[in-house]
Parts: sequence; C-alpha cells; structure tokens
Amino acid sequence: MDKHKKSLLISWILLVIYSVIIIKTVYNLSHAWPNKGSFEWFLLIFFCPPFLYHFTALSYGLAIQQIFPWKKTLRLVTLILGFLLAGNLLQYAQKSSLRKFNRAYQPMIELIEENLPNSCDEIETSTLCKKPYLEIPKTAAYNNKAKQMISREGKPIGELLYNEQRFMLHFMGGSVDIDGSTIFYDSEVKQWQIFHNDNLEMMDEFNFKRLKLTKCEALK
Repeated sequence: MDKHKKSLLISWILLVIYSVIIIKTVYNLSHAWPNKGSFEWFLLIFFCPPFLYHFTALSYGLAIQQIFPWKKTLRLVTLILGFLLAGNLLQYAQKSSLRKFNRAYQPMIELIEENLPNSCDEIETSTLCKKPYLEIPKTAAYNNKAKQMISREGKPIGELLYNEQRFMLHFMGGSVDIDGSTIFYDSEVKQWQIFHNDNLEMMDEFNFKRLKLTKCEALK
C-alpha cells in the first residue's frame, strides 16, 4: 500500500470513530436532564477539531488523489472551526434537552394551574410530587429515561411555591462543577428557564420572584 492510500485509510478509520463519538455525545446531551455543563461537553471540544481535519484531508485526497500539502495550516484552521462546531453542537443539545423537558412537564404545569390556589393540597405524601404530579404518564416516562437526572430516591429534587394568582416550580439541574444549576418555571412568564448557580444576577432575580409565595411543605 502506497503512502497516499495508507493516509486515506487512516483518515477514513479515524473519521468513522470520531463521527460515532460525536453523534453519541450529542444524542446523550440532548436526552439528558437539563444542565449548565457536563463532562461530556469536553468530548465534543476534544473530538470536533480532529473530525474536521480528517474529513478535509480525506475529501482532498479522494478528489485530488494526493496527500493534503499544508497539514500544519489545516490543523490550525480545523482547530478553530472545530471549537466553533463544538459550541454550536453544545448549544443545539442544550436547547433540545430543555425542549424535551418542557414537553414532558407541561401536563404537570397544567395540573398545578388547574388546582390553584389548592395545588399543594393535591400532594398526599412528603415525597417530592409523588402524587399526582410525577405519576402523570408523560412526565414519568421522561424521568425514567432522562440521563444525569439530579434526584433523590429516583425522584427529581425540587420545590413548589404558590399563592392565589401564580406559582413557581423549580428543580435542581446539573453542571460540570459541584455548584449545579436551577431549572425553574414562573407561571407569569410561562416558560422554563435554567441558570448556573454561580450566576449571582440570575440567582437574585430567582429569589426575588420567590418573595410572597408560600412554600408547599409537602415538597421536600
């Protein structure tokens, strides 16, 4: 086997390996419990640049029938583009994860709204949302499949706060460090939001929104 064919074979093998890793990582992240950081993020940052390098080298080799002549330049360019690709894939996976969470928890939101201001009275146990909220089939199915869920005894850790007009529901989310993140729904805004717990501005806003709301003592 000549040098050119050997180079193409190596690029092809590595391209397949990197592709599998990247696709699997994006899939895992997009099906994970919402978070503001995961160690799997580093897989994309590490493997996207060499993926682009070998994709370009292989494409050039097949089209021109020779080895790419400017390897150092190609490595630098694909390093920069690879980081950009990793960032876009991470952003896509994070948005996809939150969308799946939103769809799964929408029935729970609707049930809480229907029961205001007696939403807390529906809870019959001190286990977080054990009845009836987390037993909603769509929500339960999501919780059983969600990767990296922050939980206690198989149930997500969260809190319900409410008054006669509005409510807030929040859960613990993951992060790449020990600080974690907060996933919350404010019935006035009518959408889920997530922030890293190191974000003091968001934490202050979150705590301000909690004022004058009653904590559901059954949610511990």
